[in-house]
Amino acid sequence: MPLICWARTVPGRQRGAEMPDDHAATPPPQPRNGPDCPHSQPGTCSNSKARCGLNSMLPADFLTRQGGVTRLAHLRKAGFTRGQIDHAVNCGLMLKHRHGVYRLPQADPDFVRAYELNAAVTCVSAAGHYALWTIRTPDRPHLAASHRRLPAGHPAHRISGNVSTLLPPILPLKDVLVHSLQCLPELEALVMVECAYNRGDTDPDFLRRLLPGARNGRARAVLSLVEHGSDSLLETVARVLFRRHGFDARTQVYLDGIGYVDFLINGCLIVEIDGVGFHLNKPQFKKDIRRNNVGAATGYRVLRYLYEDVLHRPDEMLVQIRQTLATPPRTPR
Repeated sequence: MPLICWARTVPGRQRGAEMPDDHAATPPPQPRNGPDCPHSQPGTCSNSKARCGLNSMLPADFLTRQGGVTRLAHLRKAGFTRGQIDHAVNCGLMLKHRHGVYRLPQADPDFVRAYELNAAVTCVSAAGHYALWTIRTPDRPHLAASHRRLPAGHPAHRISGNVSTLLPPILPLKDVLVHSLQCLPELEALVMVECAYNRGDTDPDFLRRLLPGARNGRARAVLSLVEHGSDSLLETVARVLFRRHGFDARTQVYLDGIGYVDFLINGCLIVEIDGVGFHLNKPQFKKDIRRNNVGAATGYRVLRYLYEDVLHRPDEMLVQIRQTLATPPRTPR
């Protein structure tokens, strides 16, 4: 049976794609089978070129803006005729995936699965579409539906409302965050919410009001950990780990001659957290070496940790910090 994460949420309409600039320069008219028409190339269209015009590309362009897949009803509402849709399929510009659903070959697989199951993408599977931090990618998409027919193995979130109106098939950000708080392990939910909060896209108090009752106590506890200031998910995870293990961890502290440091532990130990591209950014690498030297010269100890340390070897990192704090400075010989 699928894992059911209950939430009383109603999907809302997504904001549509921006309209083109009315003041942009108008391109010169092209012949019906000019260079912009893909069917002007040999073997790309089984129909007569005389039947093929620039409008035959429009349904596929619409699909591209919606993640590569959409319903027939959405195409018709966007103004495309059945003739244009059928012609685009016959020309190979898009595929008829199933009854009432059309897709491109490169369509987002989570969106395709959502349409197949009359559901919407949510929780961690929607994080990439909202550019939220994530610790891991799920094996199967997290989907939300008002029915109980999602197959076993799909993390399922129950909602009320009709998801068939969503374009693309993804829940609004507030619902995505609520589902993450109800479903994911603590730190995985925290980094998603804190990313949105730091961008000004949500607020913990707002989300807390959407999570009433005893069954949402764990989700509200995660919200109590949310803070401003982290530059990355690694800093968020490290902050929680440091404080839970008894360290006085201050974040984004400004030190004279050094600048801002990621963490100042117990007032004397600088801890910097470096992302995946740390050694690839040569100017930043040089700057951090200089900061390390200045810190050491002014009496601070400095430790640096990477992605693997924070997420895959946290116990080793914490032991090393504790040992560093417990070891007195060496006296000159």
